[in-house]
Amino acid sequence: MPLLTGFLRVVVLALLLAGGTASFAATAFAQSAPPPTTTAAQDEYLPISELPDSEKLPAAPFLVAAYIIVWVALLLYVLSLRRRLDRVEADLREARRLTSGGR
Repeated sequence: MPLLTGFLRVVVLALLLAGGTASFAATAFAQSAPPPTTTAAQDEYLPISELPDSEKLPAAPFLVAAYIIVWVALLLYVLSLRRRLDRVEADLREARRLTSGGR
């Protein structure tokens, strides 16, 4: 049961971190100026260096969110491995106890 409680704490913390990153990204988008109306000439390709700042997508919130997702997934995987290994070790202890006590 304590392992489940710890697992739930990790999941809640991960969700809080992911939610904070999502709200950070939403705030960054909300603060940007509305896109200007486009004309036919503006529908063509423009290098990013020529775009106005209001049309550039901030990469930092997405990078942070990606790192959080990867680290949380890795942490959950390691916790899952630990839990399964604990079960196998308990089964081995039980098997040893049964085989040594039966002789």
